[in-house]
Amino acid sequence: MNLNFKSFAIILFTGIFLSSCSSDDDALDQQGDINPDRFDNLEIGNADLKVPQTNPDLHVQFDYTGIQKVTEVYFDIESISIKTPVSDEVDWRVSDYLIPEKYYEGQRNPHIHYHVLFDPENEYFPSTRPAEGVYRMTITVVEEGGSKSVLTSEFEVVKRFFDVEIGHDGHMHFGSSELHTEFEYQAGDNTVSEIVYELWFEEWREGQNVPAGSWDKELFSIPAELYENTKNPHIHYHLPVNPEFPIGDYWLNIYVKDTGSEEAVKLSVPFSVVAED
Repeated sequence: MNLNFKSFAIILFTGIFLSSCSSDDDALDQQGDINPDRFDNLEIGNADLKVPQTNPDLHVQFDYTGIQKVTEVYFDIESISIKTPVSDEVDWRVSDYLIPEKYYEGQRNPHIHYHVLFDPENEYFPSTRPAEGVYRMTITVVEEGGSKSVLTSEFEVVKRFFDVEIGHDGHMHFGSSELHTEFEYQAGDNTVSEIVYELWFEEWREGQNVPAGSWDKELFSIPAELYENTKNPHIHYHLPVNPEFPIGDYWLNIYVKDTGSEEAVKLSVPFSVVAED
């Protein structure tokens, strides 16, 4: 009788243990991610996970669907396969990079949009940049109670933009009606099919798309004859702009799509409107 009871107890314990393991395994995938289905619409650089080395930072964006309110979001980055760093390049690594609470505090389903600086000491004009190659980002989201969701994804730092000039030494004089832009894009064996500019500025007018004081944007398609069916176009274009743009800081996003990619490669370049000397 005792033997039967002990056998039953062992079988019961084993069943509970296996059931518990099975429950845990439901949250894991073969990559070691936890609850990867809670992450959606991931962009690292762009939706194709391509990051131009010429950028000053790493653009990261995703939607998260949680069970409880999010209390922490942090990133880890490590290199997987990169070219030997030269000049100002580095084997870029980031550990336990905590995203500020304002991006998710009190939210169960936050939309995270954050930029990790390549060089925190030189925000807009970094003195070091990631070497060309493949990196792995691990995104960890912690919810109330301590439960974690983890998503890993590889992204590629690419050299596509060269000799980029926006304005003159990154400046445009107040009252100017044109913004000087110049760069070379190298598409490899592909040809360029589209170039779009996106100008971001702090709205100063009332009654626009966004309230005054918020960031607004304008889109511009660049004339196709400057790049169409060209592998390595040299773009020199004067972008028409509002001469009333106030003195301050701006961003120009350059989207270049070539025949080898579904998504345009996005380059973000800061510049300033300044007073005449």
